[in-house]
This record gives sequence, C-alpha cells and structure tokens, in this order.
Amino acid sequence: MTTTSSVLLDTLEKIGITHIFVNLGSDHPALLEAFIAREGKRRYDGEEELKFITAPNESVALNCAQGFYQASGKPAAVIVHVDCGTQALAGAVHNVAAARIPVFIYAGASPFSQEGEMKGSRNEFIHWLQDAVDQPAIIRQYMKHVAEIRTGKNVQQVVLRSLQFAKSQPEGPVYCWSAREISEEDLNPSDLPELRREHWSGSQLGALSETNLHYICQTLRRAQFPIIVTSYAGRNRAIPDLLGKLANQLSIAVFSSCPSHVNIAFNHPMHAGVSYTGKNCYVEAADWILVLDCDVPWMTRFTKLRRDATVIHIDMDVLKERMNMFYIPAELRVQADSATAVQQIQREITRCGIASFASSELLVERLARHLQLRAEMRLRAPSIRSKGIDLAIFLQTLRRHLPENNLVLNESISNYPAVWDGIAPTRPGSLLTSGGSSLGWGLGAAIGAILAGQADKRHAKDLVTLIVGDGSFIFGVPSAAFWMARRYGTPFLTIVLNNGGYKSPRLSMLGVYPDGLGSSSTAESLNISFGPQPPDYGLLAEAAGGAWHTKVTESSCFETVIRDAISVVQRDRRCAVIDVQLEKF
Repeated sequence: MTTTSSVLLDTLEKIGITHIFVNLGSDHPALLEAFIAREGKRRYDGEEELKFITAPNESVALNCAQGFYQASGKPAAVIVHVDCGTQALAGAVHNVAAARIPVFIYAGASPFSQEGEMKGSRNEFIHWLQDAVDQPAIIRQYMKHVAEIRTGKNVQQVVLRSLQFAKSQPEGPVYCWSAREISEEDLNPSDLPELRREHWSGSQLGALSETNLHYICQTLRRAQFPIIVTSYAGRNRAIPDLLGKLANQLSIAVFSSCPSHVNIAFNHPMHAGVSYTGKNCYVEAADWILVLDCDVPWMTRFTKLRRDATVIHIDMDVLKERMNMFYIPAELRVQADSATAVQQIQREITRCGIASFASSELLVERLARHLQLRAEMRLRAPSIRSKGIDLAIFLQTLRRHLPENNLVLNESISNYPAVWDGIAPTRPGSLLTSGGSSLGWGLGAAIGAILAGQADKRHAKDLVTLIVGDGSFIFGVPSAAFWMARRYGTPFLTIVLNNGGYKSPRLSMLGVYPDGLGSSSTAESLNISFGPQPPDYGLLAEAAGGAWHTKVTESSCFETVIRDAISVVQRDRRCAVIDVQLEKF
C-alpha cells in the first residue's frame, strides 16, 4: 500500500535522513501502517531502514535531533501529533532556531471532513477539539520554512523543498503539516515523478569579494592591536585550526563571546578567554575587530569601543534577521562562509609576507598586550567555592579523567564560563552548548550525539558528558530522557551542578536592582528555590532508566566518584549521575 505517509518516509530516506524521533497520535494511522510495511520489506530484502526513535516527550525528541546534528553535521527528523504535539516541542523550538539547526519537523492535523466522505475522516472526539484555526502559527516565526502537504501527489517536492530551506545557509528548522485525510491518501507509485536528490541541494555561502578582501587586509595592516570575536564559527570543525594559524601569524587574540562551539583551542597562546556578560577589556583595547559568526560580540551597555576602532563583521547571518534589535558599528558587513574568508585572508598574508602586515616589534607588542589583558581577566574571574566544594578543582579533576575522544555538553547556565575554563577544550567539536537560551537541551542532546556516533563511527565518542544545572536538568524531562537512553543504548555521564534552584533569575534581578528589596531576600521568598526538600536527581534517573548515581558534598572524594561514574558508563553501559552539592544561593 502506497500512501502520502509512506512516500513521505521514502523521501526522507532518499534525501539522507537516517533518524526520525517520533511521538505519535491519532493523526498518524497511515504512518503506523508504513512503519510495519517498511519493517516487513527490510526483513524480506535487507533494505537499509530508517531508524525510528520513540520519544515519550516532544521537546526531548527535538533536543535529540539537535544533538544529532551538532555531533554529526547531518539533519534528523521529528514527527509530532497535531497542535498538541507541536506546542509540546516547547523551548526546544527556540534552541534549534537560535542555533541554526537544520531539522525536519512534521505534524499531522485534525481531519477536515466528518461524514466519512474520505479515508481518514473524523472518528474520534478529539478530532473536533484538535481542529486548530492556524496550527502552523504556533511555530511559524521560528522556522525557516513552513509548508502544508495538500496532496500526496507532490509530497516529495514539498518535503525536498522544505529540506532545501533547512540546509541552506544560514541553516534552520522547517515545519511541514498535513490533515489526516491527506496523509492517508492512496497513491499509485507509477504516477509519482522520479526525483534526483542532487537537484535539491541547499544554497551555500560564498567567499569574500576581491574588494572586501582588499579592505580587510588594508585596515589590518594599520592595526596596532587587532582581535577576533566569535561565538559559533567553530561549528565548522576546520575553524579552530584556521583561526589558530591566523592568530599565530599576526599575534591576533581570539575571544569567544557567548560561545556554543570550540572556536580556538584553549591551550593556544592567543586564546583570549570566554565571556557571557559585562565589560570586555579586549574589545575596548582593540583598534581592529573582526566579528566572525557571532550573535553577541559584546554588550554595548558595558563595553565602549575606541573611537578609531575598525569593525568588520563576517557572518552566515550577518543581519540577524530573527532579532528585533541588533547593531554593531561595523564599517563592513559581509554574509560569507567564515572558513573560506579566513583562508582568503591567510593566503593574502602569505602572498604579501607577514612583514608587510606587522613588524616584528609590533607582533611582540601585541603579544605582550594580549598576555596582560588575559591576566587581568583571570584575576576578575570569580572563584566558585561553596562549603566543601571547589568547582574549579572538580572540573580540573574531571578533565584529567576524560578520555581523549570525549564530548562535553555544557548547559550549566550561570556556570557557563567556569565549565568552559575548567574543561579547557582543545579539539574542534569537543564542547558544545545549545546555542540558544531555552533550558532542557542537554539530556536529549546527549542521546542524539551518541546515536550519531552509532550511525557513523567517525562521530563516535568514548564518553559523552553533560554538565547541567539543576534547573536545566528538570527542564530536560529526565523521566523521558533516561528511559530513552536505556531503551536505545546511549549511556552518558550527567553532572548536576546543584545550587538548589534557579540562580539566573536572581542574577538578572541584581543586574537591574542591585540594592533593591530582593538583594537581601532568600531564594524561597523570590520563588526560585527548590527547597526545603529538593528532588533527588539521581533517583529520578534511576527510576526512569536504571542510572547509577551519587552525591558529592566535599572535594576529598572527587577522584573516586568521577572514576567510578565513568567506569559505569563505559563498562556497564549505564547512565551515571553525579549530583554536585553546591552551596544554596
């Protein structure tokens, strides 16, 4: 039997989708039939199958798809149920949009006929209740493309065009939907056109024009203290090495502002540090700034540029089209591929000679200024000590025990910088954040990343570690995520930095009302505490997925606990949870 739903699955497979995270409902009868038909065909002729991953929660499904892409560079698909499932994607929708993640989201819709006129007409009471006036409006503003499948006869073209948008730079999520009658439509395979995958590729970013390259190099020649600021250039795994070489050539400091990827190795001599807020002394000192694939290069409220500073902005999304307000005083804005642009600059430096860009004395002065500023930033970094726990020492201990081929996911929020500095990643792609601001990404992303490694050994890791705040852990729907981890054999280590609630709202309040009424109030009074009896996060993980777990209350046990937890994940193939008991704020 060939239906719109079966052709949709075939099309996804032909275009290269290997994993579909599903949460199904009454709009999917033909999909369920197609699942069984595909299973029978696979058993008969050995044809490679799509992998369908059951996700008990829709937001976890989308987080899995994001982690899958972040680890492999390959998009996945998510199937949800009518308006209810679309809404249940929740904050994960924000994250895939903000982080520019290509993912194909498909939802059915309530039947539009009720007298039995068509296959799939209404036959359950919920079909009246789920008849949303404008279902895609729930999600439209976050999508690169929204499309309704109106007939099975061109479902291939609708799906392929949607994925074309998803994979065009800047990439992003897409949403397709169809009423149940359409998804159930019977089709004659001979009536469907033969479509070639290569004819539906996404558009790619290009190189700098000769004029723009000339301007960049001419202004760089005059620079006394140039810097590069980036957030997510490292999503291209070639970037850390390229930036490292350019930084070495001309003693250019590379600063990661609100990073989501490893943009330069943390042991590189020109690595300038990480920041998520406040004053940026590097930006204030620089007279030439290259903003490269960066959403928040600095905060204009706290950081004032030199009047003579030249700012150049090269980005896959240079105008930040999803942001209502974005502005930096750039003399040149170019939408281009960051890796290609850096290579062009390097080739021009090589062609002309380093001496034509900077004297040896100037290179020494730049390096000295960089080292001075780096030392100042480290002195200003807060020491996170609470009772018997020194977070910096805990992270350093963890780093020593991590296998070389590891992946760390950072969703520690108020401890973002501490985790970056504590893990100090040196390999491209070895530390990731969500790239957005909605909490709950980490648990599902860990599952998706491990599935990506199972599908392609090039992306396999010896250990995936999630470092997460207690608030983010709860948002991640642990009941669904740890069940999935056991069901699909994707064990990972979770470290919960447990400070007893949502600390970030308090920090936001103090930023506006430093001496206000709330400045001396308790977390309980502010309604951001999980006390006096907080959840036992390890027990949640054990109940949902059989995880091993322990609590850490003092530094003396760091070595033993970390070693045991890693052993459980690697040897026993079970999830492990370390609940690090920080001081309650």
